Amino acid sequence: MNINRLFEKIGAGFALFVVLHSPAAWAAPWKFGVMGDTQWTCADPSGRNPRTVPVSIIQQVNRQFIDAGVKFVIQVGDLSDDGKDVSEQERVAAARPLIDAGIGFFAFRGNHEAQKRNDNGYGAAGFKIRYPQTREGVFVTSKGKRYRIGSNFSSPLKVSRDLDGLSYSFDYGDGEERARFVIIDNWPLPGRVIANSTHYPSGYTIADQQPWISERLDRRKRGTRHAFVFSHQPMIGEAHHDTLFSGFANEHPDWQNAFLASLQQNGVRYFICGHDHIHQRSIITSPDGHSKVEQLIAQSVSTKFYKPGFLGNDKWFGQKSRELSISQEYESVGYYIYSIDGPTVTVDYYADDHGHWQSDANYPEGSGRPDTGVTPQFHFVKKESWSYRLNGKQVLVPQR
Repeated sequence: MNINRLFEKIGAGFALFVVLHSPAAWAAPWKFGVMGDTQWTCADPSGRNPRTVPVSIIQQVNRQFIDAGVKFVIQVGDLSDDGKDVSEQERVAAARPLIDAGIGFFAFRGNHEAQKRNDNGYGAAGFKIRYPQTREGVFVTSKGKRYRIGSNFSSPLKVSRDLDGLSYSFDYGDGEERARFVIIDNWPLPGRVIANSTHYPSGYTIADQQPWISERLDRRKRGTRHAFVFSHQPMIGEAHHDTLFSGFANEHPDWQNAFLASLQQNGVRYFICGHDHIHQRSIITSPDGHSKVEQLIAQSVSTKFYKPGFLGNDKWFGQKSRELSISQEYESVGYYIYSIDGPTVTVDYYADDHGHWQSDANYPEGSGRPDTGVTPQFHFVKKESWSYRLNGKQVLVPQR
């Protein structure tokens, strides 16, 4: 879907940010990348996408990050489609070009990693082995060179040592460009499975981890101007009804109020997630109406593409009224580059200029074709840019 056409359809519901500021000079700007779910869900006649990992897509996105000079990349979970340990190891290998280029790669579990399996304990132990950087930020290139990305690593060990390196936080940058990253894992663990009202159970919930989240975001103590929060599930989704808090968006309003308040009160402007394989920017309001934050659901880096769910579906339980949609694009492959320059953060969204890809067995342009199941060469173009500036005022302006 063309973003400009979407803007026309949104009408009075569309909102944008206007930032009023005075110019200032800041040094040492830097960038980080964000990529969405990476799942291969169809036949693979080219043989380039082993064990449900879309290597043929990942390689093209990796190249864009390398050329852009990002310092590190964060992927928002669902690292493979089947979640098996051998598949997750293939995903580690697919990140090797980034690491060899001196670019850090940080990941976390999604529901596909945390599928119940007798052989891998919800993928938790294997994840910790494959991603030691979530505890210390150390990377090793293919030639054995070691380097460190980030500092001040933390996990909610007071909640459980099982969360060490699953939920985690770190800092990057210097001075005015320093930023804190808080990454939340709420998925099941061996011996810790909490049922909710969908088929996705939880482990240590947002309520369990909220003291650690609030402590890491505390703007009076954290020593960074900027902060970003990540999880796999959205606060309110576009295709799926389950959320970071539970099975449906109306559940645990007290958890939601506390979480959104901790973000707003501590100056967090962007909450970043995946799960829905759609580029979606929205303003999410807490159930009590006191807090707001911008949510980005990351575009697909997969052969799986969802469409937005029907707003009249009763499984939203009326909670879509708390979401103000800003922009949306689906059936595309894309990625994000965040640039931090003093008090200013700018986000650039890039996607292929073709779009309208078909999903799963029909990828990329229909079943029964010679190219069915073969990834095309993407031509990535900038689709959208947006930003905030800390030393100014931000207001919502409705479209007339």
